[in-house]
Amino acid sequence: MTHTTPEPMTEAAAFAALVKWSQERPSWQRDALRRLIQIGALTDQDVEELATICLDSSAPCQPLDATHISMGSTSSDPITLRAVRAPTGVNALAADQSLEFAPAGLTIIYGDNGSGKSGYVRILKHACRTRDSKVVILRDVEDKGNTPQKATITLGRGAVTEDFAWTPSAAGHPDLPSVSIFDARSANIHVEKTNAVAYIPQPMQVLETLATTCDDVKAKLTAKQAVIKGQTPKAVSAPSLREDTAAGQFIRRLSAESSLSELGLLSTLSEDETKRLTSLEADFAQDPKRAVERLKNQAARLQNGVEKVRSLVDAASDSVFKRRDSLASIHTAKTEAANAASQTLFAASPLPDVGKEAWRNLWQAARRYADEVAYPNKTFPEAEQDKDLCVLCQQPLGGEAVARRLTFEEFVKGSTRADEEQAAAAMVVARKSAAAASMPIAAIRQLCALVATELADKVLAADIRRSALTAAWRLRALLRNEPQSTAQAAVPVASLDALHKDLVDRLVKLAADHTSDAYKELLQEFRELKDREQLAPIKADIVAEIVRRKELAAIDKALKETAKNAITSKNKDISDALVTNALRDRFAREIEKLKLSRMPVELRKKDQKAVSYFQVCLVEKPDEPVGEIFSEGEHRCVALAAFLAELVTSKRYSGIVFDDPMSSLDHIHRRAVAARLVEEAAHRQVIIFTHDLAFLYELRREAEAKECPAAYQTVRRRPDRPGYVAAELPDKAKSGLQLTNALRSELKAAKPHYDSWNDTKRTNFAKGMIAQLREAWEQGVADFIRPVLGRFDNHVKAGSLFKLAILTAEDVIKVLDARRQLSEELHASATTLNPETVKHTELLQEVGKLEAWLQDIAQRQKDAQP
Repeated sequence: MTHTTPEPMTEAAAFAALVKWSQERPSWQRDALRRLIQIGALTDQDVEELATICLDSSAPCQPLDATHISMGSTSSDPITLRAVRAPTGVNALAADQSLEFAPAGLTIIYGDNGSGKSGYVRILKHACRTRDSKVVILRDVEDKGNTPQKATITLGRGAVTEDFAWTPSAAGHPDLPSVSIFDARSANIHVEKTNAVAYIPQPMQVLETLATTCDDVKAKLTAKQAVIKGQTPKAVSAPSLREDTAAGQFIRRLSAESSLSELGLLSTLSEDETKRLTSLEADFAQDPKRAVERLKNQAARLQNGVEKVRSLVDAASDSVFKRRDSLASIHTAKTEAANAASQTLFAASPLPDVGKEAWRNLWQAARRYADEVAYPNKTFPEAEQDKDLCVLCQQPLGGEAVARRLTFEEFVKGSTRADEEQAAAAMVVARKSAAAASMPIAAIRQLCALVATELADKVLAADIRRSALTAAWRLRALLRNEPQSTAQAAVPVASLDALHKDLVDRLVKLAADHTSDAYKELLQEFRELKDREQLAPIKADIVAEIVRRKELAAIDKALKETAKNAITSKNKDISDALVTNALRDRFAREIEKLKLSRMPVELRKKDQKAVSYFQVCLVEKPDEPVGEIFSEGEHRCVALAAFLAELVTSKRYSGIVFDDPMSSLDHIHRRAVAARLVEEAAHRQVIIFTHDLAFLYELRREAEAKECPAAYQTVRRRPDRPGYVAAELPDKAKSGLQLTNALRSELKAAKPHYDSWNDTKRTNFAKGMIAQLREAWEQGVADFIRPVLGRFDNHVKAGSLFKLAILTAEDVIKVLDARRQLSEELHASATTLNPETVKHTELLQEVGKLEAWLQDIAQRQKDAQP
């Protein structure tokens, strides 16, 4: 049976599979996939919005679908850097400069330490792809105006160029990450850790970033969760309520499902419950025996006071008022009847009102006086005519007087008069009975104070006071024979009876043994009420906590949607279909090209955290830490091999940038690296930043040998600031003829002003020009030797030794004469140039001598034959 190897999955097919797979993902992940494909890198605002959707699935979102794929696809043309212009607020770089890059081949940017070269590199690292996740765009420390940091990056997409306004805070350009940067930090990360492959097909890149976004969203939700948890007050997180009370159990079982209505019931005490709590609190606040005595005393005082109030109310009741009025009416009627009888009987009496009260009082006094003093042996009104005297006028009584006395006595002792006296007596008895029920105001106050303060029932105390005072006023009206002034306030009999019963019940339970059920029941009742009272002040906190628990429950649910298992699985499927062993093979070839064969290494693939990883390992001992075994130079070469292998395997030829890649390399590895980078420049844009002059010479030699186009830029520091750019080699790397041309240009620019300068400025210019002429002669000598032994080159080209044979004695004399003419040590001699008196024409003549000699030597070497 024949087995065929399946065709590798294309990116288009992978994207189609990704869209189908996404339909079963949470809505926020579908929205995240759409953003990643359309706009690339996500901003913090994107993550915030995705976290909101994750937390609330009903929030507006735009999920990925098939229409977004073509919109999100990137250009297949390589991305190149063309320039970094007008850097502002970055590392004190001069703002009016432009660092240019050749669109193809090799661009070498040289800068000494402190020249500003690193400022440009940081801008590119921030905008492009680098493994250094800690890129910091430093500010100019002398900038007091807090100038906004910005620059313009010109990039090429095939033949099309585009200017991108870069700032460290804004979103990056989606194409610039296609340009990769290698620096010292990249070297450490490549070799010492397990790292994501630099080339990951776009569907895998999307899944990788989605996995990272899961972590970002999780971090947002976790941070929100921490903030919410931090808002829980101690009263809720560490409640002081007892565990065995209903209130204590409620707060300890608090959850998103806790009932607000139940909380409302538990945290609200009725008026009766409040009174009950006050009473029980007083009971349990002191020794039980003393509490029992207190309750007994209170019960007795309450009962006594209530009885008095009841008597007072009864004495002033409506029925008593009716009886008083009835007795008064009867008395009035009897009095009128007696008066009527007296008027009939005493109509002929010479004196008025005989028989009425005043007269009767006089009659009764006369009787007492007669019976007790004047005539004790007789019964008034007995008398002997003309013998006995009248007890009032003390005159002898005649027959008519004795008869009148008998008539008067008959009247006084008659039935009408007896009825009147009986009615009067009934009124007196009723009055005394009512007066006996009187209750002093002080007693009323004491009773009210007992109920309000000691028994904690101010409402009942007010009712008692109202009833007692009303009854007192009514009683006063009764005793004063006044009408009812107010209606009688009812005595709160039921409440008073309940209060008294409660006192008796409490004292009985308190008097019981503490192990008894009765005592325990009372104690638990007190604890329940007390905890409910303590629940009330924190009710608002508990309501807020229930809301927070609901939010936390929603976050817990949302956090489950940040799991990356499904993403990891899908990424592995796509990785297996799209990523082959080509990377491992390419890495082995890169190791060979970089002359690193002492200890063979290889790349091993791992799948971890939703990304395909390749780790640098020793072939024979894969578990050994490569970063500790290799020297620093070897370590750098291994890292560079891994970096190049990743990029070459991608088969996409965007630009690459190297920032001082040669640190700690010996001359063998330096040359190998230079050769490899020049080789790569034949396929893509290669940009190299370096401060290593020897490496610059290696690169130039390799570029010339392989006829690779090379562009040069130099970054210099001036007295005011760093970052000044010139499109040329540094003076230290120029040929003698190039230096001569530069000197001629300087002299040409200075000619209009030279003679008008003051002595100091002219002298300084001349000294500088003379010094540069000496260096140019020295470089000319080095150029003469270069066909056999180049500068910083340990390789002697013996086959070119014949080119040195063209040197003549006349050449030697010219060189020595020129050095003598330009010598600082001999500046006082007649043959030397004195900077204080040298003329512009003399400097120009010296440049012409050097230029003529260099051109002559170069032509003779070119024409020389072995």
